[in-house]
Amino acid sequence: MRKIFFFLEKYTVALFVLILGSTLRYKLRTLPPEGNVIYAFWHRNMIPLLFLHKFEKAVILISGSKDGDLIANPAHALGYLTSRGSSRRGGSSAIKKLIKLSQDHCLAITPDGPKGPGEKVKNGVVFLSYFTGKPIIPIAVDINWEKVFNSWDRFRLPKLFSQVYVAYGEPIFVNSKDEIKAKVQEVQKAMEELNQQNKI
Repeated sequence: MRKIFFFLEKYTVALFVLILGSTLRYKLRTLPPEGNVIYAFWHRNMIPLLFLHKFEKAVILISGSKDGDLIANPAHALGYLTSRGSSRRGGSSAIKKLIKLSQDHCLAITPDGPKGPGEKVKNGVVFLSYFTGKPIIPIAVDINWEKVFNSWDRFRLPKLFSQVYVAYGEPIFVNSKDEIKAKVQEVQKAMEELNQQNKI
């Protein structure tokens, strides 16, 4: 019964994202960079970005919990690769997989996930940049018509035919472990400023 549920959930959610996304009007303020990078975006912006980057074979870090299955399965159907784990569960193996996959794929990280606090950068994305040698690219999203849920991240769901504004920030490189603390603050500031610049 559990297998049937996850099978149905996988394709139902993926189909929902495809149908919803096909009605959205995306406005790119800046273009995504070329090459393999680490995209950093707030957890609440997952739905519009899942559609925008579908079938690009980007790698998403998703919690190894049962709740994570609800995201990982539809993500696979939309052409994403996943690495399962977090700071609490399976983190070491997940990071090793991300480091390996970063050579051929972009990584997609929610630096405030999986449980928050919302819109606060944790150091995991900065360590990942250091270990992979790939730059962090902040992403900002704004939506002109949406449903905002009363969750820890204030998860947002675009309504049909809404406009979605997306901006990609300048690359942030991490060259030394000694920079970690400062780079966490730099990423936080960059994401906050990009978010303000991208406001509708």
